[in-house]
Amino acid sequence: MADFKQRWHQLEQKAKDIGYRTTDRHLRLAVTGLSGAGKTAFITSLVEKLLTADTQPPYGGLPLFSVCMQQRFLGARRERQPDLNIASFGYENAMQTLRAELPKWPQSTTNISELRLAIDYQPKSGWLSSLTDKATLHLDIVDYPGEWLLDLPMLQQSFIEWSEQLLAPQSPITKTSGYSEFISKLTLLELDAEPADETLASVSDSYRQLLEELVHQRGFYLAQPGRLLLPGDLQGTPLLSFFPLPRQLLRNAEGTPIKNQLINNLEKRYSAYVKQVVKPFYQRYFEDFDRQLVLVDVLGALNRGRAQFEDMANALNALNQSFRFGKGGFWQRVFSPKIDRLLFAVSKVDQITREQQGNALSLLKQLLQPGWQNADNSGCLVEAMAVSAIKTTRYGMAKDRQLGEVSVVSGTALDNRNTVTLYPGEVPKTLPNDEFWQQQGFQFVDFAPPHIAADQAFEHIRLDHLLEFLLGDKLS
Repeated sequence: MADFKQRWHQLEQKAKDIGYRTTDRHLRLAVTGLSGAGKTAFITSLVEKLLTADTQPPYGGLPLFSVCMQQRFLGARRERQPDLNIASFGYENAMQTLRAELPKWPQSTTNISELRLAIDYQPKSGWLSSLTDKATLHLDIVDYPGEWLLDLPMLQQSFIEWSEQLLAPQSPITKTSGYSEFISKLTLLELDAEPADETLASVSDSYRQLLEELVHQRGFYLAQPGRLLLPGDLQGTPLLSFFPLPRQLLRNAEGTPIKNQLINNLEKRYSAYVKQVVKPFYQRYFEDFDRQLVLVDVLGALNRGRAQFEDMANALNALNQSFRFGKGGFWQRVFSPKIDRLLFAVSKVDQITREQQGNALSLLKQLLQPGWQNADNSGCLVEAMAVSAIKTTRYGMAKDRQLGEVSVVSGTALDNRNTVTLYPGEVPKTLPNDEFWQQQGFQFVDFAPPHIAADQAFEHIRLDHLLEFLLGDKLS
């Protein structure tokens, strides 16, 4: 009976959504980014801004959001999410964490989640404006781990191609402390015997430890399969017990692929993972998105070093090849939506001075030029911005012995809660050259969320500009 009610609700909700889409009153926004980009805090702040925009004068704190600037914004409210089998985005818990006596950042995304808002507004153009003084846009915001996102390129790769890319001599994973031990375990495997599940699980766990070190200790991004780091409901399943092999175990001296029981078994598990995990994830979610927001922690990558910065660029440009871009017509919007607006956003720009924010934006555009070109050629409207969902710093001026008077940022350090004032360094306008990496001198600090009164909204940087690009045309 419970299953029947759930299916009935899903059919009913699907019918409603199709009705909303036929009148262009439904939008699915995907928010993504690699680990550390600040997705959870971003979505929480974005939702708070929309829920309180009708109570925050002037212009709801969003002066560049045209529906607020023109005083046509009537209010927003939470609605029951359309997919009952997807976790709800933890907005209330995140807000409690951010507004605690000792404010903290909410926990990072570990699973896919969803939230629906109904935005009431007064239409000013089109057929709706001649029929009613009040219209509603139903906005679904979908959040998912960046680690899962990184698996999308696997859709286009064979097991051998995937292995050769990950374990290439220049790959950062080959520099991890446990790599030699991992290779030693591989040499002990019997190539022409059916490997036991326990054996594959043991080697897979060694490989997982390499990925853990790569991402969490060394600051790299491109770790596959992503579910090894965030397995979700796949924890402990044989589906995750696979790993790449080095070239010498895959090809003979002439370069011809080798065939044996070990490779056959790993190929089957790799294919099963792609078909049962990656492809359904792609089809279920990515083929339903209308707008895509990609948060990019450019500053964090610069701070970690050249190899990490280039790894982030490669990962993001590979991902952009997997999105369905295009300018959809009426029927396509209803039954086969494509991403018609893509926004790249440099996150956490409150960590740098005002004049450096333009540099960060220029750098982002160059960094993502390949993916940008792919989307633009497909008829997708592409934009880039420098934003901060929750402003944690104040701007000021200070005297430096060597530089003279310089712009600085001041805020509360996350680790010790001390007030810190610093000049964080200069962000390059273009892709960094050898000289930049040799002279790198950043002083980025992880700042704590600001402690503000209960009736105050968080300050932000350009969220109104961001909302105008992603939603403005739907609220006209």
